[in-house]
Amino acid sequence: MRIIDLKEMQQIELQLLLELDRVCKKHSLRYYIDGGTLLGAMCYEGFIPWDDDIDLKMPRPDYEKLMTLQTEFPEYIRLDAPSAEHCEYTMLKFIDDRTILKEQDGNSVKTTGVYLDVFPMDGHPENKIECEKHIQKLQRLNSLFHLSLDDFRAMKESKSAISRVKGLIYNNIYSPWKLYQKLTALAKKYDYDSSRYVGLLIEGDATKERFDKKWLEPGFTMEFEGHQVPAPSGYKPHMEIFYGDHVTKPECYHNLPKILPNHKHEVYWKE
Repeated sequence: MRIIDLKEMQQIELQLLLELDRVCKKHSLRYYIDGGTLLGAMCYEGFIPWDDDIDLKMPRPDYEKLMTLQTEFPEYIRLDAPSAEHCEYTMLKFIDDRTILKEQDGNSVKTTGVYLDVFPMDGHPENKIECEKHIQKLQRLNSLFHLSLDDFRAMKESKSAISRVKGLIYNNIYSPWKLYQKLTALAKKYDYDSSRYVGLLIEGDATKERFDKKWLEPGFTMEFEGHQVPAPSGYKPHMEIFYGDHVTKPECYHNLPKILPNHKHEVYWKE
């Protein structure tokens, strides 16, 4: 198998992004670049030179529509959403099945292909106290979800018979799929399109993710590797909340402090 280096991996991800952009335009689906991808567009008009992934976010209605459009994409692209048979994360992964990506995740190694992460955005309660309570409930469920992936699995494989029994019981009560369904149902409690405040609720820091929907609308694009892609119109305050005031200052353009990704992976082309 031929190794894929960082530059080639970025180009594969870019092609995935362009395919997704094509289908979203065809079906009038909203999406926005996010996280390090948005920061890269702002400071480098593309990838941060040492970054190794692309993050996108979509309003929940568009996200759910996208998950039904597998046949719109080339055969090598797979839309990998959580399911009863396979539930190891809470977002949609947009995967190039011609590749193999082995990623260190805690004590285990997960094998997929080069991918984009697509995160759903939901409505937030307008009342701040109500919103804090809503986020706390989601955080508790999210903690259980990750426990079910790691700790309960380890208990089921323990040498201790008692631990194995406990692991089986906990996994039956708190299976990843059941917890994911509860997380999704709770996140969807406040309709996206009728909410003033929106953001990611299941992944990331939900308290920082709460922002006025006016930051996303009207339509706005930014250059990314020679292409125009959708971005939040309020991208500067959004970036300052996550990365600090310094990132929007001119001295950071093409000159961000080098912070290497915490991903540990090996990437190959399939034979």
